[in-house]
Amino acid sequence: MRLTTLHAGLCLSLLLPGTLLAQEAIDESRSVSPNERISIEVVRGTASIRVSDDNVFRVRGTLDEDAEGFTLDSASGFTHFEVDVPRRLRRGSWLNNDDEGSQLEFEVPRNAELEFEGVNTDVTVDGVQGSSNVSSVNGEITARNLAGYVELSTVNGTLRSENLSGRLDISTVNGEIHDTGASGRAEYSSVNGEIYVTGSATEVTVSTVNGEADIRLQGAEELELSTVNGDIDVRMAGSMSPRVEGSTVSGDLRLALEPDVNASFDLEAHAGGDIENRLTDERASRRDRYGPGRSLNFSTGDGSGSIEMTTVSGDLEIDSL
Repeated sequence: MRLTTLHAGLCLSLLLPGTLLAQEAIDESRSVSPNERISIEVVRGTASIRVSDDNVFRVRGTLDEDAEGFTLDSASGFTHFEVDVPRRLRRGSWLNNDDEGSQLEFEVPRNAELEFEGVNTDVTVDGVQGSSNVSSVNGEITARNLAGYVELSTVNGTLRSENLSGRLDISTVNGEIHDTGASGRAEYSSVNGEIYVTGSATEVTVSTVNGEADIRLQGAEELELSTVNGDIDVRMAGSMSPRVEGSTVSGDLRLALEPDVNASFDLEAHAGGDIENRLTDERASRRDRYGPGRSLNFSTGDGSGSIEMTTVSGDLEIDSL
């Protein structure tokens, strides 16, 4: 195996071509800027990313037994690391039960801007404060104590996150989302997966197609809900004048509010939909004499908040905590 190192001004590039032995060990480090833009690509295996107090990018561990080497480039505030694997390993149905893939640990500056991509890769990220964009197709993502703009996404994998803050975008197709302790602005979306959230974000968006969502919020000010066939269940504690917009086709929206909430309510059910109000004594009535739709309009307290929800053939439910 040959090792070639190229120096060009501030550029330092490390490229290892050829075929490595099974589970080849690596231990590399580079001096980088405090807010370095760092991209990492590991097709399969596990990756652990944590922050350090020095301005150094480090990677250590073992490479995929089928890897052809790795690439590490660092120049002008940008660092890129990639495990080089044959093209056939990127197409999906190639993982044998006996293959561990790469087993790597990374250290990055606390204020780095991080981008990570994996396919069958389980990744853990902790403490990055610049921004984080982390994706894995089938792997599990665990994210803790991230700040700034945070984007987490999977297709089939599970997302677990704790104590995220800033502008959050968390999405899955068929996997599950489990998020606790979020603050700032948060958006959660799934197609068929389930969403479980407990946090204190002030602005929250939840959308599903067929999946279900269980949302527990503290002090949220704005909430947007949408689903096609799924069910969304929300509890809004400590929200005295919230602004809520919700829509569903065939699914159900259930919203539990503080008993003395200040809000005006505008609820509409079309076709075969229904409205149930357990917060006050007001009851839904037909929107017109000839259509099957129902509506419910009323206010509580000073009416400073607003609750607007619509459904086609699903159910809308309003309750108190």
